[in-house]
Amino acid sequence: MGSTRQFMRILGYLKGHELEFGIAMILVVLMSYTNGVIPVLIRNAIDKGISAKNYDVAIRYALLIILAGVLNGAFSFSARYLLTKASQHAIYMIRMDAFRAIQRHRMEFFDKTFSGQIISRITNDTERIMAFLSFRLRMLVYSSFLILISLYYMLRMSGRLTLVAVVTIIVVVMINMTYIKKVRPIYDSIRHQTGVLASLVTGAIAGIKTIKALAAENYSLSKFDKDNEKLYSLNVKATKITSIYGNSPFLVLGLSMSAMFYYGGKGIIAGTLTVGELTAFLTYMLTLMWPLRALGFIIGDMQRTLAAASRLFEVIDSAPESVDAPDAVDLENPRGEVEFRNVWFTYEATGRTVLKGVSFKVKPGEKVLITGPPGSGKSTILKLIARLYEPQKGEVLIDGIDVRKIKISSLRKIVAYVPQEPFIFNRSIKENIALAKPDASMEEIVKAAKIAKIHDFISSLPKGYNTVVGEKGITLSGGQRQRLALARAMLLNPKIVLLDDPVSNLDLETERKLVEDLKDILRDKTALIVSQRPSLARIVDRVIVLKDGRIVEEGKPEELLKRESIFRELVGGEYGG
Repeated sequence: MGSTRQFMRILGYLKGHELEFGIAMILVVLMSYTNGVIPVLIRNAIDKGISAKNYDVAIRYALLIILAGVLNGAFSFSARYLLTKASQHAIYMIRMDAFRAIQRHRMEFFDKTFSGQIISRITNDTERIMAFLSFRLRMLVYSSFLILISLYYMLRMSGRLTLVAVVTIIVVVMINMTYIKKVRPIYDSIRHQTGVLASLVTGAIAGIKTIKALAAENYSLSKFDKDNEKLYSLNVKATKITSIYGNSPFLVLGLSMSAMFYYGGKGIIAGTLTVGELTAFLTYMLTLMWPLRALGFIIGDMQRTLAAASRLFEVIDSAPESVDAPDAVDLENPRGEVEFRNVWFTYEATGRTVLKGVSFKVKPGEKVLITGPPGSGKSTILKLIARLYEPQKGEVLIDGIDVRKIKISSLRKIVAYVPQEPFIFNRSIKENIALAKPDASMEEIVKAAKIAKIHDFISSLPKGYNTVVGEKGITLSGGQRQRLALARAMLLNPKIVLLDDPVSNLDLETERKLVEDLKDILRDKTALIVSQRPSLARIVDRVIVLKDGRIVEEGKPEELLKRESIFRELVGGEYGG
């Protein structure tokens, strides 16, 4: 997307606040005019008042200069307020669009994108856009109009001195354009590296227990140091270029003022220029010093803003318009039948094919254990049923309908997916259970907790269901987190339950109790359970064994144990224990 289109797209988010934005721009132009007319008033005060020894005229122009200053301040305050208000609305809308897009993105996007980069785009990049709309755009318009107004009045006083001013402005603009060309790619790299660093910090904080347990602090620090050093080098490079090109206009302005003194002095001696006019010219150059210098920084920052907008719009534009197919349907009165027909699946991030022509059928109410060696594609099967991913080939069906043709809102009510490590939010237990149904009544929440056999534990807490469980449920045990996730899943009374290794992180006693309770929890429901733990085989009707992405065995657990089988090797002698 070109810079102009990006800029226009940013302005498009001002919809609903166009009037405020327009008024603000008019006030900025008036601000430029009141500032640009002051040197003319100074000229008249000198030539018509002081030089003519007319005290009343000098006082009158002095009062006009004060009035121009007061109006300039009023215009500045009003423009700043209106622009900030409009830009805050624009940023609110951009953030909402970005967050909606993130919700629509498929899992492949998150597999390939660092979480720190996504966070950086929604926070840092939007703040930069906001700063540009509320301040730098105002200064860009102000500086541009001030230069035009100043040149107009200068041309009316002296063509030769105006030529000096025009040459100065052209040289400064050329310096600024060179600065833009050199600094833009560096700022693109800085933005990317900032996201990499944010992702590294996010991962380090999330895995701090593992880092400490393995005494991997030095390794983690060295990795951070390497990426931090890269960011430091990029910033130093950008600062060096900014320092060179940012201060060059001062040298150019100094030389131009010297030339004005020379030609202006000759003009006064020759009688073609007045003292007031030379003073006005010098005042104009001093007045333009900040806008001309700021113009370079503003244009440079505009490049950084467009780079930030480009990254942000990439998140928005790469998301699918809708998570549902145009012909998607609601699944009424689901029976809970699940079928795979010649399903092939490859993870885009790694290019690894984990399922190769998988076909099977699960009857309504049937309990199936999917097991096999690590990396055989077990968990992927559950993710495809939940439509977290979609197969590249083949079909995944529920009640004979391809899951891609079922509306997501309907699918989520039918299918409950509980991952191996369920994410518990830093909220109350009540909010965690009601995540899928925020308007659920307390009666519904308690019922779900009772089904998951965690109600008694919650009731024993001082604040009960209002207890905040900490980030990732840190205050809960592994078994309690699993039961809380089960309660969350049971709230919508799903017909199909998908459990990904629900007992992998539990001690033997907690595992025994949870497995025993799963018999009641999963009653009258279709259940697919992924696990290598033999305890779960005792509560299922059938076992499917995967190896290298293919089904190699299938049958009742008792039958598979009677013969030489991979399942028998996996469970050993623990099944009957």
